[in-house]
Amino acid sequence: MSQIGYMVVGVGIGAYSEGLFHLMTHAFFKALLFMAAGSIIGAMANRQNIDLMGGFRRAMPFTSATLLIGALALAAFPLTSGWFSKDEILDFAAYRGGWYVIFTIGGYIGALLTAFYSFRIGFRVVFGEPVEEARELEQGHLHHAEPENPATGEKEDTEVGFPGPSHQIAEREWEMKIAMSVLAFGALFAGFVQIPGVDDVVHKFLHGSFLDSKLYEQGPTTGAAYRGLLIGGLISVLGIAIAYYAYIRNPGWTAELQRRLPRVHDFLERKWYFDEAIDFLVVRPTLATGRWANAVFERYVVQGLVVAAVDLVRGASAGVRGAQSGYLRSYALLLVTGFAGLGLYFLLQS
Repeated sequence: MSQIGYMVVGVGIGAYSEGLFHLMTHAFFKALLFMAAGSIIGAMANRQNIDLMGGFRRAMPFTSATLLIGALALAAFPLTSGWFSKDEILDFAAYRGGWYVIFTIGGYIGALLTAFYSFRIGFRVVFGEPVEEARELEQGHLHHAEPENPATGEKEDTEVGFPGPSHQIAEREWEMKIAMSVLAFGALFAGFVQIPGVDDVVHKFLHGSFLDSKLYEQGPTTGAAYRGLLIGGLISVLGIAIAYYAYIRNPGWTAELQRRLPRVHDFLERKWYFDEAIDFLVVRPTLATGRWANAVFERYVVQGLVVAAVDLVRGASAGVRGAQSGYLRSYALLLVTGFAGLGLYFLLQS
């Protein structure tokens, strides 16, 4: 979702081609990461807890390599596709100046966090001591376990549920290998279609769609673009270095931070209490409004006024039906009575 945030920022500030450029590069490395993750999950017999994973670099070398390539592009590592596309958005925000610089600063902070969490996955899954499932693969055996729902732990029906009676590893199928190889190539080299001062394929492709835009032909100078690439590359390397220190060089460091800063950890683990805020500000007021509508509006308005109107119409229609007897003498009597009443009215008015 953070990468979609960059795209939204891009089109929101007028960096239209830059936003589409990042959408394009993101499609390569994010699809690659999903497929690599699926390959690992298959090897884990559907277990999706990262705390149970580790050491797959020898057991699954192809998946490990593609996972790291996707992580590098997601982290905007220099010369990968994500490096070129993400930085163009942040450079454009800096070019517009003023309060738009907030997007540049926030974008670089997000880039640091992205680089860290990308390699939190990469380092923990690929490196470290091999887990039982990885050891079994190294010995030529595929780990099997009772299929279960990863969210609830409930046993799944092997006839219809994932992974079914057997589970597969993506890198063992040549069709999957071809698809992942294409995505890995795009994750590494798709950014070269729009290098500052060299080419601008995406920008030219969209030119006809933004002929009336005052911002489309504007942008940072080539020098400013390369300074932005330098800053973005350094931030990416810093984020990866922090992840390396936390999960390779000094494993257990994050657990120590959690022990020392329990309230900060709880705040982050509870997602900034965003769910609780939505429950308090949206869910509870909506439910309260619904209960009020059911107790008051439904009872007094719908069942009171509406039902009373229905009863009135039914009573009037019953009277009309009673007058429709089908006898000619009754209709003649009504006609004579009506004319007599009308004549009496005019006599009284004269």
